[in-house]
Amino acid sequence: MIQIPVGLQLFSVREALAKDLAGTLQSIADIGYTNIEFAFHNIREDGTFEVDYTAAELKAMMDKLGLQVVTSHVAYHPNLDLDAVIRYNAEIGSKGIVMPCAFFRDREDAVELAKWLNASGRKSKEAGIQFYFHNHFHEFQEFDGQTIMDILLEHTDPELVQIEFDTFWALRGGVDPIAFMDKYGSRIGLVHQKDLAPSANPVNLLEKVSGHLTDEVVFSAANQEDFTEIGAGVMDIPSILKKAEELGTVQYIIVEQDQTVKGELASVKESFDNIQRLLAQ
Repeated sequence: MIQIPVGLQLFSVREALAKDLAGTLQSIADIGYTNIEFAFHNIREDGTFEVDYTAAELKAMMDKLGLQVVTSHVAYHPNLDLDAVIRYNAEIGSKGIVMPCAFFRDREDAVELAKWLNASGRKSKEAGIQFYFHNHFHEFQEFDGQTIMDILLEHTDPELVQIEFDTFWALRGGVDPIAFMDKYGSRIGLVHQKDLAPSANPVNLLEKVSGHLTDEVVFSAANQEDFTEIGAGVMDIPSILKKAEELGTVQYIIVEQDQTVKGELASVKESFDNIQRLLAQ
């Protein structure tokens, strides 16, 4: 039996949340989730951090349902008001802030972002909060023979910046998740998990797109049908879970279903049930 706790990234149920925040959180709790990762993507043009509800309101709602915030995604902005982000996360009980995505024209962009990550990680750590970078597939594009991910990790302090490793997106970047975990295991504090549909073709999206990978290019590269629930696809999730336990650094396995052809709540319930079964094997 693998003892790593399971969480849910709320981006997976974003449409349901927009319609009924309290009711959706209740449904998530009813499924069996207790650990929650929020997605705060609405940063103002000047970098101001704004949320539709106060930290106190959100904390009270979560406490009532027996849910705890373990981490939160906060969209990147070069002038992000990180002090406000840290305060909000501390008040809701979150122990981690995750930068969910960035885009790169060249190697220098990656080196410059690494400086921002280090500075953000240092300020977060001083407040008792860990800072993470979350990958998609395009960070495995190469500049001068080195992947963006390698450049970022080479230029960031392991004490300040850890990885939230999305195994699905790594696979879609042509990377074997287990090999990556072996290489960078000490940097991986969180794992994002979903599954890849058997029909996905090509698996490696870098065979499909190249050049300057903008947000529009990246997020249009995968089809909705490529995503499927944990246990319903072709990924070797049992081996990923075993490797995560072996590393000893992974604090949570977080279910994230970026897209689904099913209803959002039905999707995250299926993944929850299946990952619990896999962890118990």
